[in-house]
Amino acid sequence: MANWFNETHRKVHLLYVSPQWVRDRGAGFDPVAYAEGYTRAGVDCVEVYVKDHHGNVYFPCSTGIPYPRDVVGELLPELKKRGIRMIAYFSICFDNHALGLHPDWRAVNHLGDPQKTGPFFVASVSSPYRDFIVRQIEEFAARYDVDGYWLDIIPLAREAPQRLWMIQQHPLPDCSLHAQRRWRAGTGQVLPRHPTPDEADRIFEFMTGEVSSLLDEMYAAIRRHQPDAVITYNAAGALGDPIDSADLTSIEGHAPNHQRQSFISRWARGSGKPYEMMTASGLPRVEPGAGWNALDPKPVTMLRLEAAIALAQGGSTLIGQVPYASGATDPAQFEGLGRVFRPIREIEPYVRGAKSIAEVALVAAVKPREASTHWYRMQDAAEHAHQALVDEHLQFDIVRRTESLERYSMVVLSEQTALSDAELDRLRSFVEQGGTLIAAGASSLFDERGKRRTDFGLGDVFGVSYGETIAGDFVYLKLDDPGLSKEVTAGPILVDGTCLIVKPTGNVRSLASVLEAESLRTDATTILWGDASPDPTLNHPGLVLNRFGAGNCWYLPFAPRAIGLPNAWTRQLMRALLARTVPEPLVTTTAPPGVEMTLTRQEDRLVLHLVNHHAAIAHDDTPLVLRDIVVRVYCARAGLPNAGAATLVPEGECQVSREDGRLVVRLAELAIHALVVIA
Repeated sequence: MANWFNETHRKVHLLYVSPQWVRDRGAGFDPVAYAEGYTRAGVDCVEVYVKDHHGNVYFPCSTGIPYPRDVVGELLPELKKRGIRMIAYFSICFDNHALGLHPDWRAVNHLGDPQKTGPFFVASVSSPYRDFIVRQIEEFAARYDVDGYWLDIIPLAREAPQRLWMIQQHPLPDCSLHAQRRWRAGTGQVLPRHPTPDEADRIFEFMTGEVSSLLDEMYAAIRRHQPDAVITYNAAGALGDPIDSADLTSIEGHAPNHQRQSFISRWARGSGKPYEMMTASGLPRVEPGAGWNALDPKPVTMLRLEAAIALAQGGSTLIGQVPYASGATDPAQFEGLGRVFRPIREIEPYVRGAKSIAEVALVAAVKPREASTHWYRMQDAAEHAHQALVDEHLQFDIVRRTESLERYSMVVLSEQTALSDAELDRLRSFVEQGGTLIAAGASSLFDERGKRRTDFGLGDVFGVSYGETIAGDFVYLKLDDPGLSKEVTAGPILVDGTCLIVKPTGNVRSLASVLEAESLRTDATTILWGDASPDPTLNHPGLVLNRFGAGNCWYLPFAPRAIGLPNAWTRQLMRALLARTVPEPLVTTTAPPGVEMTLTRQEDRLVLHLVNHHAAIAHDDTPLVLRDIVVRVYCARAGLPNAGAATLVPEGECQVSREDGRLVVRLAELAIHALVVIA
């Protein structure tokens, strides 16, 4: 059903939003000019607002605020003439018009105050608003033959960090009369005003079921008229999505958080579904997602970098486009889109169907429904480990399930707290049979429902048992191993975050010590806004190496952070451990950290992506070009032992030679994105 989505990588999200107060409302909308502009720019799919947060509908409809123009009816035939697909955008749980007419449809807290995100009320998914939005969608589906549907503002996550993940959070609990009645009908109990942790777990599970059933109703309404339409929603397949019922994975990722865009893309690649990373074309003001509605565009260099990050993992980048509220648009927008999309058209054949080639598995075993309070903690640790792996240029997959670890030589398990017994057995077997594991933090200390075990589930593999959690919110790490202290630093490393006290249980080798601070971090104990010194008398194991079966496990009692300047030393420590555990990587390079490398295979050829994250460092339209990059690829281990030629796509020169069984490729320069095709 969704196969066509993987064939297209040039998509635009048209934020045509025109509230009632706008002057000359709809007067500037020219469907032919839009369609021709998209054709010139090489766009092959356009996502169009059909219903917005205010309640405006941009097609003739019996509900919602009517618009002077049938935007969909006028634009759709012009796009079809030019072979451009259309996806219909619906705002679901934001609708200030409907929720203004029906205040009882709003989600409210225990005081009866309405839930709001910025200026927009949030609908209760347990209210009659369900019938309203399903009827609205079905009226559209019966009238227009579009290629897909994109549903926004679906309440999904628990305790969601909205600013970074752009995933709508559940009101917990929703105390509207309708939600109370649905809860009582479903459970036979009164909805708690101030739920205990166990009650909050049950409420979240119940509300997730409410959202899932609403999605099913919307899917059914669409498929009654368009059985082959692709359907997705904002944050579909994200790490905090407890439902994951869409046809494709669709997650927002915004500049300048390019490392997060990379993490999202690699995570999405492992979903087995087509995927897109969505990014605003406008410059962000207050927070990353605010650029969706900005008229001043990002530099094209930045947009090209964002598109390259997703493309290297086989995905699409959907780029926002903001017209004037009258419906008019600026020709410069189409020219900017063309500078992003026209080069992509040349390299798409080398992306379609390509499979990743990896030697390392980064486990992100999040369980956003079963262990809903753990998902963000688990994803955050995985995201930091991801950055260290990218900096070390290792070839890795982000895996959410541990069924097939035998293809990897090393596994990273950073703060994966909630693991099932079956997952523990597979990880234990992996190490026992000769694999290497880097584990950190409270990994395996909880079961798959988020309930505490008495000890680490993998304590025998780690070589330690759990003692307690250190009360302070930071500790110091002192590297005792001479080799590590030389590679990283001989001085104390401040570890900002939770740390555990562990006790060695076997014949483990201690490589570092954790030192608690002399005092907790408070305003009364600051040293010129700095932190207290380490207390040498409060000394605990900091890094241990345990031999388990035929394999090895390196264990740290905290989740090492690897993003941003304050984490420079823990990032360097992670890179040093990765270098020791993968001594002969598939790909090595002289490129600095910040150049992301992804090796893929298409039948009888390898395709190596080099993405220069430094390209947009100046935040202007001139990329920072790196020169004289050397890459060595172990082609035999990648399944292509006779490879001897390499070319740059779509154009450019590279020198090729062989050295110690590896193919050596020299690139004169790397601007934003280079593809090296090896055959």
